[in-house]
Amino acid sequence: MLNLTYCEKIKYELYYYPNVGVKIMTDTINNIPPINPRKVDDVKDAWDGIASDFSTDIDVGKIVGDDRKGSSLVDIVNLFTNRYDAIRKILRNQCGFRESNTISEVDKEKKRYRSYNIIGIITSSRRTKSGGIMIEIEDKSGVMSAFVRKEDSASQSLLVDDVVGITGSYGKDSDIFWIDRVQFGDILPKHINKGGKDFDPVSIAFISDIHMGSKYFLEDTWDKMMKWMNEDELAKNIKYLVMAGDVCDGIGIYPGQENNLIFDNAYDQYEMAARKLDLLPDHITPIILPGNHDAVRPAQPQPMLEHTIQQQFNSAIHTGNPCRANLSGIELLAYHGQGMDDIIPKLDHVTYENSIEGMKEMLKRRHMTPQWGERSALSPEQQDDMVIKDVPDIFVTGHTHSHAYEWYRGVPCVVSSTMQGQTDFMNMLGYASQKGFLTLYNIQNREAKVVPFHANDDIDF
Repeated sequence: MLNLTYCEKIKYELYYYPNVGVKIMTDTINNIPPINPRKVDDVKDAWDGIASDFSTDIDVGKIVGDDRKGSSLVDIVNLFTNRYDAIRKILRNQCGFRESNTISEVDKEKKRYRSYNIIGIITSSRRTKSGGIMIEIEDKSGVMSAFVRKEDSASQSLLVDDVVGITGSYGKDSDIFWIDRVQFGDILPKHINKGGKDFDPVSIAFISDIHMGSKYFLEDTWDKMMKWMNEDELAKNIKYLVMAGDVCDGIGIYPGQENNLIFDNAYDQYEMAARKLDLLPDHITPIILPGNHDAVRPAQPQPMLEHTIQQQFNSAIHTGNPCRANLSGIELLAYHGQGMDDIIPKLDHVTYENSIEGMKEMLKRRHMTPQWGERSALSPEQQDDMVIKDVPDIFVTGHTHSHAYEWYRGVPCVVSSTMQGQTDFMNMLGYASQKGFLTLYNIQNREAKVVPFHANDDIDF
């Protein structure tokens, strides 16, 4: 059943749909009510476009994960310096926040009641008895302590390694710098992504966490989706299929994984995936990026799959993780989503079930993996490719085995659904994964449709 997030305005019932053998809404799939943005051009019949009538136009840009310098302390410092410079530029040029002084200048002057603007990176944070937080913030000139009052929402959301702008002052009889305002490098509220009549009336489909090679892989659900893609009228509108990581289940990812595998060889798993993708109709081009289960290093950014594995696929486009690709004029940011593992324990309003809130936090902070040295490993590349320098036209993640679609400040966000069934580990956690939802996004009219292929009734707790 569709999550109420998608259906609060839709009256629906379920019936058996013979073409694909799956329960769906009583409307035919072609008439699934779209999920709309705040603003849509007056474009009619964009869902009726035939993808094969339009050229395949893909530019994957820079492939991340190939420019690691080293692992020394200097390399790590250089990575954070690059992050600081990149987000500082965003704060200054996109958010209009300008420093009045450097930290060393503020520390020397310390004028009482004068308001200072500072841009820095948070190096530590601790909760005080009053409920506020005392932070250490650093720029290239020095380090200072500052206090965020508990009444400020930032006291509940600031993370170590965030690059932010702060406005504040020193009190009359205090050496404490009191913060009055915290500025993230957030997207402007009136921003709207590209789309409209100048773009082809075709759509991008999103799925993730297929986990082929696992005994929990939902092969019947996948085959139903392939059948639908070859037979349904709406599927003729799909130009690209973005697979946001964990195409295969991998080897040695967690203790005891060998007991949950059909194939205990990674190459056999990818061979299965390649042959399953051969069933796609010719007008759909698959785009594959790796995740934490795939046969690449775990440290982010992750390089694309090795050439030997790529050769097993006949028509797929391979990228690193994250992937910044231009698809028919639309700037896609696709990220598997390992950064969620650090965001979720730190922010109370973000959970694995509603990880789309974590995506909003990534856009707000303009970084996909905010914290160093926690659960998500970072590779000290020449530049920090986890920074979101340019606002994407659409942002997609996977990893959490949840599913959602929402707009955030003019950017449609997709949490791609999984094709892995309910595992023993998920049952132990009491977490019901959202399986078999295919999200479609039409690049011309900026609408989305969600097509379900799994009943999601296999919960065992």
